[in-house]
Amino acid sequence: MESDILAATAAALPKLKLAGARTEQIAGGGSDRSYHRVHLPRGPGVIFMQYSDERPDNLAFVPASETLDIIGVATPEILHHDSRARQIWLQDLGTRHLADCAGAPWEERAKLYRATLDEAAKIHATTTEHLEGAQIDRLEPPFDESLYTWEQDYFFEHFLTRFSRRAPSYVRSLRGEGEFARLASELAALPRSLIHRDLQSQNVLIHDGAPFLIDYQGLRLGRPEYDIASLLFDPYVEFTEDEREELITYAFRDRERGEWEPVFLRCAAQRLMQALGAYGRLGKELGREEYLQHIPPALDNLRTVLDSAPDVLPRLRPYLNPEALWAQGVC
Repeated sequence: MESDILAATAAALPKLKLAGARTEQIAGGGSDRSYHRVHLPRGPGVIFMQYSDERPDNLAFVPASETLDIIGVATPEILHHDSRARQIWLQDLGTRHLADCAGAPWEERAKLYRATLDEAAKIHATTTEHLEGAQIDRLEPPFDESLYTWEQDYFFEHFLTRFSRRAPSYVRSLRGEGEFARLASELAALPRSLIHRDLQSQNVLIHDGAPFLIDYQGLRLGRPEYDIASLLFDPYVEFTEDEREELITYAFRDRERGEWEPVFLRCAAQRLMQALGAYGRLGKELGREEYLQHIPPALDNLRTVLDSAPDVLPRLRPYLNPEALWAQGVC
């Protein structure tokens, strides 16, 4: 494998001095893409990515990169793309993610999070009026009622059905409650702008003290609050109540609370259901048990959101109590 990667890299980037170079596999997230770091004897290396067409969003990576570059969002530079071999070489920005800053003093963390929110704001300021037809056509399908409903189904299928102590008939009955369809229709009816779709701390690299967004191939039209909720109710990191409130206040500093808060809490509930579905599927169905450790903080965050918005999914809340879930070491 190493010799194949180095040979492909030599052909793709002939100016690189690869004598003595070596490769290192990079642990991936929940995708089917594979990443290797090409270490060079001198100077920064490059990142080699191999992708497939099994997931449509894999094919959206390069178009999304081009769109974000036009907008001015900080992302790794694409050095070469071989569309036939489905191989991409990227600028190597190091190994430090925003999630790795969890132990840093709050002043340092807050600065990085504010800078990340500023990068996201560039995306959120972009609507179809700012994009050309070809750019719009190459985006992933927008957040509409069917996509919100799909995320909810994903939560029920891969998390609640699997972990609930309630009888399956109760879970099916809950799924039929109108509050879920109402949440989907309410969010779908709102104006949309460009969003990252998976903005969380493991998808932000810190390079030279600044954030760079990665894994943005899900770029699509949706609600900015969905991205902000993804980042600030991220199950991979912990915030105190005051820390999260400080960042929320910063993110919405130009808007009245009564305008953004109801949408933000609805988006947070929607996003956290999607995340729990993903952890359940990855952990149980695909055998990626390391993802099960993220279920407890995701549940805590979802409970916090629903406690803050009693009118959002009130019938779901009792199903999320610890006694209503199978422990299995994760709930």
